Amino acid sequence: MKSGAALLALVTAALAACSDMKKTDQGLPPVIRYMNLKAVYSFSLDRSRDALDVKKKLDEKLARMKEVEGGLEEPSTDHVALLTEYRALDGEMKDLRGRSKYYKTRIMALIDRAVKNVAKSIKADFIYNIGDELIYAKKEYDVTEEIMREIIRLEERSAPESR
Repeated sequence: MKSGAALLALVTAALAACSDMKKTDQGLPPVIRYMNLKAVYSFSLDRSRDALDVKKKLDEKLARMKEVEGGLEEPSTDHVALLTEYRALDGEMKDLRGRSKYYKTRIMALIDRAVKNVAKSIKADFIYNIGDELIYAKKEYDVTEEIMREIIRLEERSAPESR
């Protein structure tokens, strides 16, 4: 119910913004496109070996932490050794979470640049995330793939080999 109300508010705000906007010099309505942020983020994450490595290590540590927690509940285990391991894992997890946040910030900044570049090149006034907010849109207005291509272009331009 909450998402329905949020969706209605979003659609109402978008329609109000469009109706209040001044038309361009040619009298054309605003250009509205959409993208799938989740797909673009996954695409970007998959292209970053360092970020994937951190994610993999984080998943492994989390799985081991759950095993240790399970062992602590059993009376026949060495609780001192498990508590020591648990504390060590907790410290490693904090470090990995910090590194993960760093890579997420970098990926989101790259996506932001790519979205702005694509919006400028196609002269879009709005680009929405298809995520949970959009109910329907024609495929022809989807710019997800253009944004992924722009990410590749931006990465190639900033790669050390290209300098």
